[in-house]
Amino acid sequence: MLRQENDGLQKKLAQLICENEHLRNQVLNLTTTITTYDLVHQPETNNPQMPIRIANSNNGLLSLAEETKKEFLSKAVGTAINWIPVPWLKLRNPGSLGTIYVSSSCIGVAARAFATVPFKPIKTIELLKDRPSWSRRCRNIDVIAKYPANNGGTIELIYTQYYAPIIMACARDFWTLRYTCMLGDGSYVVCEKSISGSDAAPSSPAALEFVRGRMMASGYLVRPRDDGSTIYLVDHMDLEASSVPEVARPLYESSELVAKKMIVSALHYIEHVANEANDKQTHAYQENPAFLRSFSQRLSRGFNDAVNCFSEDGWTLMNGDASDDVIMSIKRTTIFGAYTTSDTVICVKASCLLHNIVPASMVQLLKERRSAWMDFDFSDHSVAFTKAACFSYPGHNTHNLSGAPVLLGHNNHEDEALEVIRFDRSADLLLTVSSGDIYHLQMSNGMEDNGFGACSELIFAPVDRTIPDDAVLFASGFRIYLLGSHTDTNSSTDLTSNDASNTRNGAQAPSMLILAFQFPFEAHLQEEVVAMAQQYIRHVISSVKKISMEIMTPGSNPEMNSTEANPAAEFNNISSESTYAVNLATLICQSYRSSLGVDILGFNSQSTDSAFEQIQFHPYAIICFSYTAAPVCLYSNQAGLTMLETQSDNLQNLTVDRVLGGSNNISLYSMLPTINQQGYAILPPGQCLSVLDRCVSYGQAVVWRVHAPDGSIHCLAMAFVDWSSIQEI
Repeated sequence: MLRQENDGLQKKLAQLICENEHLRNQVLNLTTTITTYDLVHQPETNNPQMPIRIANSNNGLLSLAEETKKEFLSKAVGTAINWIPVPWLKLRNPGSLGTIYVSSSCIGVAARAFATVPFKPIKTIELLKDRPSWSRRCRNIDVIAKYPANNGGTIELIYTQYYAPIIMACARDFWTLRYTCMLGDGSYVVCEKSISGSDAAPSSPAALEFVRGRMMASGYLVRPRDDGSTIYLVDHMDLEASSVPEVARPLYESSELVAKKMIVSALHYIEHVANEANDKQTHAYQENPAFLRSFSQRLSRGFNDAVNCFSEDGWTLMNGDASDDVIMSIKRTTIFGAYTTSDTVICVKASCLLHNIVPASMVQLLKERRSAWMDFDFSDHSVAFTKAACFSYPGHNTHNLSGAPVLLGHNNHEDEALEVIRFDRSADLLLTVSSGDIYHLQMSNGMEDNGFGACSELIFAPVDRTIPDDAVLFASGFRIYLLGSHTDTNSSTDLTSNDASNTRNGAQAPSMLILAFQFPFEAHLQEEVVAMAQQYIRHVISSVKKISMEIMTPGSNPEMNSTEANPAAEFNNISSESTYAVNLATLICQSYRSSLGVDILGFNSQSTDSAFEQIQFHPYAIICFSYTAAPVCLYSNQAGLTMLETQSDNLQNLTVDRVLGGSNNISLYSMLPTINQQGYAILPPGQCLSVLDRCVSYGQAVVWRVHAPDGSIHCLAMAFVDWSSIQEI
């Protein structure tokens, strides 16, 4: 009976498969009949055979376009959205007049601008439609189909992809209808809006690695004038912020950020083109401004590709199932430019939170303290270094020959600098590495950016004198975002209020650091290069953490000095001029007393020994990890180093799972609810592992939050009591 029932089910399954295939063929035939675009997604300039149809009221596209135009005009020159000016966002060109606005209450995020530009309407529209030229976040924009409307206008179906600015969120794409037409007064309208399958338009392209965003009616109204044009720009979209981790959600919920990254970027691009046409743009060494801008765009695109690592570009995730704080991807390719012997590239990336950090100041310090994070001893990976990293990274004994970077010029006024750095490797101790200079093309930007969503970058790529124009730049570097305070974008906000001002200035707001590094190599060296890249990136993270401590400004906000405003105000007596270890020791003791109600055993605040001395030589093994998604070991006292059988310069290689990974099967994430609720957690007797994989037993352990002077959580401290090594029998 079971065999007969199984045979019957098999027959039904075969019948369902046939029916499913029949339905699938019908859907494909229907899609082929309806759609009028090239599924290969080729841009209009490379696709002269693009299908063209006349759009009229019968197929519904023209009515949809007219509806989009009406909605757009109600926002651009009407009252559909309550706009409020943003006085701290302005154009830098003295000859340009304009005002930037953001919405006070609407669905999604929206920004608007009114400005005058020195170009006639047709040229202005041409520049604005070339979105990848002025938006570094735009990956590509494809005109899938084009329809001349019977009223003289043009309807286009547009597929646009945007890079994700951070590694913990997916990229965004948009499927929109764009309508270009002329009004009765001689003005031009270019408006755009998302369309769906329920509309008269065909189905959209799809990409698995993208989250579909929704664009509400947006665009630009261009009116001619004697000396150029007057333009009204509107960007209104829903970026699906709910799909982003909460810590990074402010980047997707800020209308001000849309104004800076979209509208202001477009207007600045028009300014640059106008200055170049009038020979007003000056650069060092008389470099062509367009040439410098192209290299800046290549560096930015290379870094965005590294941050996103799209599978359609050939990237494959290497450690997707691992609970590692470092993400690695690999790509096979033959287009390497100067790296003619390489056929593979590995990208290693990570992110972490930094507190009380101004992005521009941090980038400036990373430039000045380059040796602190770039200087790495590759002697343990000599083969991988000679075949991969030596062409990109200077090595342990490299120094800068030129003394200072050679400035090629500025883009975006003084906000972005393009430089060349020369390194000398003649004294390298690895005899297998040939001597010679290494050149880095370096770009730093966002140095004048401030306020909500401030973003600064330091991006570099190895180059040589003969690099071709189409060669791939293996860009690596850092991106730092000021996350700002989480606000409700659907609530009415007065940007002139004190609360908004504090948000705008980033008061008490954390910053997110994103770093990505690329290593080209030969495929047979993959295992060695992976090990080298992991250690190098952890060295960089640890070094950057230490550098960030130098520019922290504890107690700098006068409004946070009172105990009522800030329960951690009692910590403000810590001098910002003290060393990081001394500051941390004081914070450890004060946070322990604040969380558990008693002083740590053996600590005496009246002792002649400092807090640092008492913690450093305390019998408890005390270890501190950063309170981030990718915890980094920040400190260990002498007992902790002895227990873990390691040294202070190797702390960046320690992980929380190793410290807690003995017989208890305890993880940090399982303790977080308890720690967040009461400020600490008590662990029962158990075991942990040393760096040499030896078991260490302890009688008890305490994990507690260490608060920074501003009241934020600086790190987690762990104290292991009555610890001893388990002797092997």
